[in-house]
Amino acid sequence: MSLRVEDTDEAQAPPPPREGSVYTRTAQIFPTLSDEQIERCLPFGTSERLAKGTILFSRGERTVDCFVILEGSIEIVDPASLNGEVITVHQRHGFTGELDLFNDRKILVDGRMGADGEVLRIKRAQLHKLLTAEPDIGEIITRALILRRVGLIEEAQGGVTVIGDARGGDSLRIQRFLRRNGYPVRLLAPTSDKARACLAERATEDLNLPIVIDAAEGALANPSNRELAQALGFFEAPDPSVVWDVTVVGAGPSGLATAVYAASEGLRTLVLEAEAPGGQAATSSKIENYLGFPTGISGQALAGRAQVQAQKFGAVISVPQRVASIDCSSAPYLIRLADDTVVRTWCIVVAAGVTYRKLGVANLTDYEGYGVHYAATAIEAELCRNEEVAVVGGGNSAGQAAIFLSRLAGHVHMLIRGDSLAASMSDYLVGRIEASPKITLHRNTEVAALHGERFVERVTFRNNRTSDEAERPVTNLFLMIGAAPNTDWLGDNVKRDRNGFVCTGAEVMDVWPLDRPPTPLETSLPGVFAVGDARAQSVKRVASAVGEGSVSIQSVHRILGQLRDG
Repeated sequence: MSLRVEDTDEAQAPPPPREGSVYTRTAQIFPTLSDEQIERCLPFGTSERLAKGTILFSRGERTVDCFVILEGSIEIVDPASLNGEVITVHQRHGFTGELDLFNDRKILVDGRMGADGEVLRIKRAQLHKLLTAEPDIGEIITRALILRRVGLIEEAQGGVTVIGDARGGDSLRIQRFLRRNGYPVRLLAPTSDKARACLAERATEDLNLPIVIDAAEGALANPSNRELAQALGFFEAPDPSVVWDVTVVGAGPSGLATAVYAASEGLRTLVLEAEAPGGQAATSSKIENYLGFPTGISGQALAGRAQVQAQKFGAVISVPQRVASIDCSSAPYLIRLADDTVVRTWCIVVAAGVTYRKLGVANLTDYEGYGVHYAATAIEAELCRNEEVAVVGGGNSAGQAAIFLSRLAGHVHMLIRGDSLAASMSDYLVGRIEASPKITLHRNTEVAALHGERFVERVTFRNNRTSDEAERPVTNLFLMIGAAPNTDWLGDNVKRDRNGFVCTGAEVMDVWPLDRPPTPLETSLPGVFAVGDARAQSVKRVASAVGEGSVSIQSVHRILGQLRDG
């Protein structure tokens, strides 16, 4: 129910967008619908006349409605800012909302009537029907909702403030977790005047750093990822009363593709992700060999779009959720989560991906998060400005990281154990690395030692043929070597190869329990499938992972009825 507040002075106008900001794309981010499009929207909502100052929604609420302005205006306010900054004012035939209209997360902003007027209130369920029934309107609205979230992230609006050391392991963890989950975040150094004022205002000077300050929840001292997600309202717990048609474990490219195709075909779809949608692909600065993107697309953007697609079709994506074990002794199958919650499901798709292996250096763990990184995103790149850095690995991810980091770093050293990149890296990346004056390729070279008090200050390189060593003033080391599958939670339930990758299709015939043959992506357990990097013999590329995820739903459809019939 809408509330009315006392009329106040005229709200301040939104500040002009800075050059290069997504807010300059006015026609796409704040579009207005035509008279004819408004007529087609009317059957999906109810009209209401409201007075200036009426509160339509407030930060922290869930499942808010979408409002189309028929007369008057609606102001969108950032309650997380010091002075209640107005982000934008939606005028006649504009509409409210951003990506939270596609999920059950807490919203980030306030909305109030900026003038007396009339609005069309569209409930969540009706909005989804509108997007499906009127695809041209759906395209306008969906694009705007995506860009609005991008704007909030770019300008750190409607989010939280993190007070902590920019190079601190937990500060990096919190920023990375929030950014990868599409949550706006601003970092303040503890010694800055703004940080001191912020801490004093909330009497939080004695809390351990880093501190996360939220306009609604107050201060959180070095929270875990799970605590963050719960406090900020983007943790969506699976409904325990639902028996899901398919549960996808992992939200990398293969898992998201599985979710999109499953949900779009009417299957009750749940995705369980331990950290953030996108997997390792989301940490890639630019993917240039993915079909349909001739100028390339960042891994984060690709994952974000896929996530929106899946949620638009009704898939539930629960983050962060770690799977502890599965019980497939009877159908429906049971998935036990790390918090002892049990999920019931007819089919399981293992899309858990892989993690980079660690170096065999004695003091490596001392520097993880303090100069040793396993991803090269914009957050880590800022730490490398004008510094010498090193990237270890010879695959595409390492190549993309080296090129990306070279834009800010003083110099990038790339270490590979062999003679050449050609066998493991795409040719276009090899060419760029060889042509860049800011990247030096060290062949037959490994990391021998790490040095520094609290942070990495120097790294010793060793030639594995001559044993010659050289010490460099490297302050950030990026490890992208090999891959270990995230499949330990499967235990002995399904057949895996000696490296832990899940066997499928013909590889499981020796332990297959049924008369019918397994489908190509089916594991040794009927109704349990494996796709993407976690699957044995898979091609470790984004396009291949997406293909496997989409194809797996054909098999799910075929087998779902058999499992339900017992």
